[in-house]
Amino acid sequence: MLLRIVSAMILIPAALAVVFFASPNYYLAILGMVGSVCLLEYYQIMRKMGLSGQPWFGLAGFWFLFVGLKTMFWPFPILCSSLLIAAFLAALWRRAPIRERVLGLMTDLLGVAYLALCLYPAVGVRFGFGERVGLEWTLVLLAVIWAGDTGALFGGKAFGRTPFAPRISPKKTNEGAVAGLLAGLLVAWLLQLFFFSDLPLRHVLMASLLMGMFGQLGDLAESMLKRAADVKESSYLIPGHGGALDRIDSLLFAFPVLYLYLHQIYPA
Repeated sequence: MLLRIVSAMILIPAALAVVFFASPNYYLAILGMVGSVCLLEYYQIMRKMGLSGQPWFGLAGFWFLFVGLKTMFWPFPILCSSLLIAAFLAALWRRAPIRERVLGLMTDLLGVAYLALCLYPAVGVRFGFGERVGLEWTLVLLAVIWAGDTGALFGGKAFGRTPFAPRISPKKTNEGAVAGLLAGLLVAWLLQLFFFSDLPLRHVLMASLLMGMFGQLGDLAESMLKRAADVKESSYLIPGHGGALDRIDSLLFAFPVLYLYLHQIYPA
């Protein structure tokens, strides 16, 4: 627990500094580096499952898609079809049995799509709706997810009785999940009340509920991968916390749902 607290005391200020001060290009680059580390951890999980993709292709495809989404040097359908064709070509030229090539192809495409498409909306949330509004909503999202993780942990320990997803994550309980959602809503309400009064309260609460729910689903999604691979953590990069993917799994589902929600209340 002490290692977990110390790591959090370092990581949280670092994350907030990036959110507050990074320009759009630096923000994209930092998120890209985080996504690259997570992608390598993903490949480690896949190898534990007996699936050997091509990490060099995964990293190249991730950056191709990540930068392409920012610059839109090609239309989105062309970006995706180009990546798909390149993945097939990389599998065709690979020296491995046919079955291994095909399974590796699917491994590569899932990893690229998982990290690039779910992480990129963080850029859209931060800079797609104005400097101030994007900053405030990003801080609300981080607060909701972090408070939700903490609330679920302590709520589950104190009141947990009913398993939430026993085959995927046996320690999670319905009571812990509800405690996490309530903690996220409470923190979002306090932020709106004292700091972000310009954000409509009804939207803050509704978006926070959605982010809390999808954040928990994002955590379960990564847990499913780890359960299939029979591993506890994606890596041991962060003392007390596991890997980078373990730290952002909730965010990977929360950012897209918030980005979609903001498009409904801030139409172009």
